[in-house]
Amino acid sequence: MSTSKKEESKPAEWTIRFHDNFFRDLDRLSVKNIQIFEKKKQKILESPLRQKHLRGGANCYREPITKSIRLVYFIQGHTVWMLTIGAHDKSYETFKKRLYSLRLKYDLK
Repeated sequence: MSTSKKEESKPAEWTIRFHDNFFRDLDRLSVKNIQIFEKKKQKILESPLRQKHLRGGANCYREPITKSIRLVYFIQGHTVWMLTIGAHDKSYETFKKRLYSLRLKYDLK
């Protein structure tokens, strides 16, 4: 039985971790948007590289939650770090600061 190279290189399991301030962002969302986030989180765990890569941060990706809300996450090894979720412009502004603090705190490359 043959598998494609893409399937062979796909990690068996992804771990999800959160930036220290991520839950503050979630507190600002409506219940409906949190439910959408939970569904999107599962899709990200199935295929983290599925969305558009962001400039300004290596291995950073965005996931639209609604037309105006974006989730930004960072991939390091087999770990998906949730950086920020919120208003479109604000989340893009915040993700670089959080990525920098994450890399300092955990000595990530």
